[in-house]
Amino acid sequence: MKNIFIALLALSVSSSAALASGVSPRFVLMKSSDLPITTFNITFRVGSADDPKGDEGLANLTARMLREGGVAAATIAGMKLPARTRAELEDFLFPLSADIGVSAEKEQVSLSVTSTGADAETVFGVLAQLILAPAFAPAELDRLKAEELDALSKQLPREDQEELGKAALDQVIYGPSHPYAHVVQGTVKGVGGVTIDKVREFYRSMFTRRRLTVGIAGVVSPRLLARAKAAFGKLPEGTSDRAEIPAAPAKEGVRLTIVKGPFDAVGAHLGQPIPLNRASPEFGDLYLASWAFGKHRSFVGRLMSHVREIRGLNYGTYSYAEDFPAGGHHLSEPTQAARTRQAFTVWARPTTMPNGCFLLRQIYRETNLLATEGLTKAEFDLTKSHLVGNAPLLATGLERRLGYAVDSVFYGLKGDYLARLQKGAQAATHARVNAVIKKYLHPDRMDMVVVTPDPDKYREQVLGAKCEISYASGVTKAPEVLAEDKVISTYPLGLAPERISVISSESVFDK
Repeated sequence: MKNIFIALLALSVSSSAALASGVSPRFVLMKSSDLPITTFNITFRVGSADDPKGDEGLANLTARMLREGGVAAATIAGMKLPARTRAELEDFLFPLSADIGVSAEKEQVSLSVTSTGADAETVFGVLAQLILAPAFAPAELDRLKAEELDALSKQLPREDQEELGKAALDQVIYGPSHPYAHVVQGTVKGVGGVTIDKVREFYRSMFTRRRLTVGIAGVVSPRLLARAKAAFGKLPEGTSDRAEIPAAPAKEGVRLTIVKGPFDAVGAHLGQPIPLNRASPEFGDLYLASWAFGKHRSFVGRLMSHVREIRGLNYGTYSYAEDFPAGGHHLSEPTQAARTRQAFTVWARPTTMPNGCFLLRQIYRETNLLATEGLTKAEFDLTKSHLVGNAPLLATGLERRLGYAVDSVFYGLKGDYLARLQKGAQAATHARVNAVIKKYLHPDRMDMVVVTPDPDKYREQVLGAKCEISYASGVTKAPEVLAEDKVISTYPLGLAPERISVISSESVFDK
């Protein structure tokens, strides 16, 4: 887009909008007159990693209450705004075609909306009122708790095999006491204990200037910007700017967690922590490697070719150099899902029960080959070209461009992250990327998670000498594929019996 720029703006202390101290919200401004629209992204560096012990789910419920708990009457930056219930807010916003969304993740809560430029100040008034004057109606909390408890006790453990496996992998990688151990929705016990007073106190202590980044893109009038500065300058300063996220505990050896769930298929996951995120100089090389190995929802990756195209084992198998929440619902990586700590993970979507053991052996073997031999020159060249061309397309609209810019504040990055990613890919070399792969990927220390309805049978299979693949009747494969199948079927996982644990799907979410 032309006439666009990004600037981090510090609020100045003035008599009309004096702050209690020098701490100001961070502003990301992206002005553009190409389209008559304005996009807002109000993101706090707070999330489920900030949940108090015993109140897991409090951050998510507080975020949802900001959006769905109604608003109190308030005067914000000279705008007199009436009290409204959740239903009244929807009635008011619908004619404006302004759908205010809220997202909560491990370390970020975001409220965002796009409106016409003509309605921008009106929509901003409602958005600011949600954040600055929440009503926190108790009846709405009861409704939201019921929804989250239903998700934690029924939907996630019984109906969503893929998210169940990813949740279990996070728990085993980081350990039960780590801030990342529980899903964003919390736990059954934690959500059950959340009260309206806890929501109000969490809001007061965490939704503060120190943790706030205000993003505005598109048509931004001087009065709109002045009102945004005045409005959010009224938030309390707060005492911290982020959660403290410890590194994952060091481990030795391969471990397998088998999750028993009421499903008709077998899903597999594996992963390990990595000391890299977007701010790390070597992250771009590992990101390129993860695309070449298993780009999300794409046939570019080696895994998709070997697991789906050649063998038809499942719908897709992917790898990631950073967290990709709700992958089954997104084609592109979501914004406002930033993490201080990251992990390299592989997600193999479910296969038939007879092929579940073979699937795990195959993805573990492929990961081992990647770690020891790296990418081929052809894989590197293809992915480098693809990433150079595709990086700018990850954010073709104002909303995603602004989202990436807000995430760059989280990581302390200056400038356009996607331009940085593209430039890094252009400068990448085959030797350097393979050196980064070998430096950071250690399959002999990986955690593996399998979700299956029959854990005893699976344990017996995986400890056995062989796991053969079962093709559908009438399916024929080339001799070289059948020969490789034999190698995969006996590929050693390095698993000792004492390093295999079995848990129930409910246990992932109930503590």
